[in-house]
Amino acid sequence: MITVTPYLSADKLGAYQDKLVDLYMADAALNQTIPDSIRASTEWLLRQVNCFYSNKIEGNPTHPKDLLKTQERHRTNNTEEMSGALLELLAHLETQIKAKEASVSLKDVCEQSFIKELHESFYVGIPNKFRTIKDKDGREVCDQDGKAIVVVPGEYRALEVKVGSHVPPNHNELLGYMRWFEQMFNPERIHGTNRIIAAAALHHRLAWIHPFQDGNGRVIRLLTDCYMRCAGFGGYGLWSITRGFGRNTKEYYAALAEADKPRQGNIDGRGTLSDAGLLHFTKYFIDTALDQVKYFSNLLEPRKLGIRIDYYFEMRAKGGLPDSSGVELPLLKIFARDIYRLLLEKGSMSRSAICQHLGKSEQTLRPVLKQMDSEGLISVKPKRDIELKLSTSSIEFLFPQLW
Repeated sequence: MITVTPYLSADKLGAYQDKLVDLYMADAALNQTIPDSIRASTEWLLRQVNCFYSNKIEGNPTHPKDLLKTQERHRTNNTEEMSGALLELLAHLETQIKAKEASVSLKDVCEQSFIKELHESFYVGIPNKFRTIKDKDGREVCDQDGKAIVVVPGEYRALEVKVGSHVPPNHNELLGYMRWFEQMFNPERIHGTNRIIAAAALHHRLAWIHPFQDGNGRVIRLLTDCYMRCAGFGGYGLWSITRGFGRNTKEYYAALAEADKPRQGNIDGRGTLSDAGLLHFTKYFIDTALDQVKYFSNLLEPRKLGIRIDYYFEMRAKGGLPDSSGVELPLLKIFARDIYRLLLEKGSMSRSAICQHLGKSEQTLRPVLKQMDSEGLISVKPKRDIELKLSTSSIEFLFPQLW
């Protein structure tokens, strides 16, 4: 019998119940405010943010500019020539896309098969040489026969592990714990704001179980993203709780460690783990989520975003503006700003409609549209309307302090 409290009742949260309401309201406001013209590009950007911060938490040293460059050119690169760090990033990005496209249902989001699928999707494209288990000193961990232990995509661990001071359940107990996890966190059985309380506990409890030999942190954060969508956050994907975790990794791990603590006497719940520790982590989770949705709401507020767009294109017209790697960007005519603002306001438009709105001939706009397309500011494809995009060079100006 498993004697772990799955998640806390709402009354244990006190005033934090009001914060839960604030969180849902802030998410709904962001979801309604963001223009459709920039939604897809913003969701693309947030995948990069999630990828960067989730891997940063695990010690991946890749810089955001390298992530963006890798994302731009990975289709033409030979994966055999890539580092393990870059391959992890690409695998994480692909797993996010698959998880979003799968549109996992309330019923399936906590199924073992889906959790294993997340793990398999992350590891399946990574060569064996980058899947070997290493100790804290970077040395390969070997089995009894002296062979390096390699992570098997989508399979639970077959060995015992120690994570810091925490010793997760024995590998022979994993199936029992994971069946318990499926039942306890099935969002079909949880309603209202209790789903966000469950999301916080789910994040810790799966980390505590530590079902896989490696990759648990990234899988847990990916699962948390999926669960947040199932918890009713329509704007999730326009904001990211993982960014909050990654901005202060020490605080994140400290909050998880609080929930790892065993029960402290008879007034600390009835399970083997501390209810007070879980309450601490749940409050941390709610505070982090609320901080992040407010940050992205402020970042994407139309008036402020418009000011930053004007600034970016005015600087591009004057010259001397560097990209993230320090290379000077080429001059761009000022009416590129008018094209960008028009597409932001109106959404995708035909070339002729853009010319009509701006009162300029197609001959005048053609070279500017071509340059904007080549830089990734817009997408120009035959027989399709011109679409707005976010270029790697504009992100740091349009979205300051993102990384």
